[in-house]
Amino acid sequence: MKRIFPLLFTLYLAGLCLAGCEILNDDYPIVDWYPVNVIVTVQDKNGNDLLDPDRDGNYADGVSLTFQGQTFPVRDLEPGEYWDCAETKAYFAKMKGLRLVHDSLYVNQSRKLCYFLVFGQIDGAEDFDEDLVIKWRDGRQDVIHYKCWNHHVRKKLDGSWDIDCKRSWKLNRLDSQNPFQLVK
Repeated sequence: MKRIFPLLFTLYLAGLCLAGCEILNDDYPIVDWYPVNVIVTVQDKNGNDLLDPDRDGNYADGVSLTFQGQTFPVRDLEPGEYWDCAETKAYFAKMKGLRLVHDSLYVNQSRKLCYFLVFGQIDGAEDFDEDLVIKWRDGRQDVIHYKCWNHHVRKKLDGSWDIDCKRSWKLNRLDSQNPFQLVK
């Protein structure tokens, strides 16, 4: 009896390990809500890039962004730092602040090389109802309102999964989309 009980217990544990989480999760999907980067381009009415550091009076000098009471001054990317990259598996948002980036950006259904501001990363799994205030060196400001709510994972009657959350963006109180295109 002394040897049978440990043997049965070991077999029970081995069976539980082989079954894994399938018993407990009932095929529940794992959802990785992607982090959010806020992207802002600034142009004049002629389409000239006003964030280009080589332009006199460029808008990137002295700009800052305030989010949840914390102010982030603009900075350049560090050598080897990427402003955004494809991540796999579980990826946790890392707040990298406000960065000036020169890269190819997909705007208005076309890709173009330009300077742009990137702020993030904001955790895509959390509910938010927040203002992001961009303060320019001349004292003017633009306000981006970000709202993210109603994260849900539901099983449909046909057995498939409905995975969704609601997101809305406003620029200076008008409905808008990310990336934001400012005309100064």
